[in-house]
Amino acid sequence: MSKKILTLIALIVISAFIAGCQQQETAGAKVGFVDTNKVFKECKAGAEGMEYLKKASESFQSTFTDMQKELAGNQTEDNARKFQEALSEYQTKMGAEQNRIVETLNAGFTKAVDDYRKANGMSAVFSVESAVSYDEASDISAAIIEAMDKMDIKVKAE
Repeated sequence: MSKKILTLIALIVISAFIAGCQQQETAGAKVGFVDTNKVFKECKAGAEGMEYLKKASESFQSTFTDMQKELAGNQTEDNARKFQEALSEYQTKMGAEQNRIVETLNAGFTKAVDDYRKANGMSAVFSVESAVSYDEASDISAAIIEAMDKMDIKVKAE
């Protein structure tokens, strides 16, 4: 009787060992890669932001060209100071607008990436710029662009 019990225990142990060996390896962490430059250039909000900044820059440039023409015949210290003040104000405004747009786009980008990562069971998302090598199938840039295009990202000052 004890031989039968020992044989049964041995069979159970061997079966458990064989079953354990035949289990498939658990997959590693699922990761994705995103090309941030591509996303910011191709998403609707990014294109709108660039166009907005371009138009604002052209408007300011036109104003300064007119101002330079006015001052060309009447160069005084006072006029030079006024021109420098206007130029400084322009640079400050443009810098603030660029920062505001970048922050707005970055907030939308971060939300889109985070939502995509969670929805697709990913452990992490990396920028392609930080990868030495990666499988093109793990590039999620197009999905992030699509997600950002669905968002209501306001790039124009209100």
